Amino acid sequence: MRHPSWGTVVVFMLTGSVLTACGGLEESAAPQPIEEPATAEQGLVTLVSCPIGSAVISYSPPLTNTPQSVATRGTSTFSNCYSLFGGVTSGTSILNTFRPSYSCSDLLNMGATDSDITWNTGETSTLPQTRVGARVEGLSVVFTHVGSVVSGKFEGATSIRTTTLLNTDLDACSTPEGLARISGTTTLTLLGLL
Repeated sequence: MRHPSWGTVVVFMLTGSVLTACGGLEESAAPQPIEEPATAEQGLVTLVSCPIGSAVISYSPPLTNTPQSVATRGTSTFSNCYSLFGGVTSGTSILNTFRPSYSCSDLLNMGATDSDITWNTGETSTLPQTRVGARVEGLSVVFTHVGSVVSGKFEGATSIRTTTLLNTDLDACSTPEGLARISGTTTLTLLGLL
C-alpha cells in the first residue's frame, strides 16, 4: 500500500481544520490523527555495496565528434560486494544499446539506460538507471546514475552507481580513428527498507 506523502498529510489536516472551523464538517467527521508511515520512522539501509568494480564500454563504429549510428556494448564487473543478506559478493552487468545519432559530445549528456545484473548467486536484478551527473575531476570524468531495481533480487531497492573514466581517453574523439573503447572504475550501492 502506498502511503501519502507528508505534503499530502499536511494539506489534508489543514483542509480538515479549516472546514471544521467554517462549519463544513460535523464534529464527529473531523479527521483523525494520521499514523506516521513506517517508511518515515525507518531509514534506508545499504542492502548491497560493491565498492570495487571495473567498466569497459566499446563503440562500433568508433565515436567521433560527428553524430552517427553507433552500437554500444558495456560490461561492468562489481567485486568485493557485501550485503545484509543473500550471500552477494560480486556481480556482472552487460548493456547493449543502439543509438541512431551519437557522438562524443553525447557522452556527457544526461540519459537513461537499462541493464541486468547477474549476481554470483545466479540471481538477477533488472535495473533502469538515469544519469544525473557528469563532472570533471582532474584527469577523470565521474558519471553518477540513479534508479531502482524493477524486478529480480532486491526488487524495489534504490540504486546509485558511479563510473570514473579518464577524460584524456576522450582525446581520441578528435582523431581519424575515433574512440573505440573506454574503461575505468565503477561502484554500486543498493538502498532499501528492511
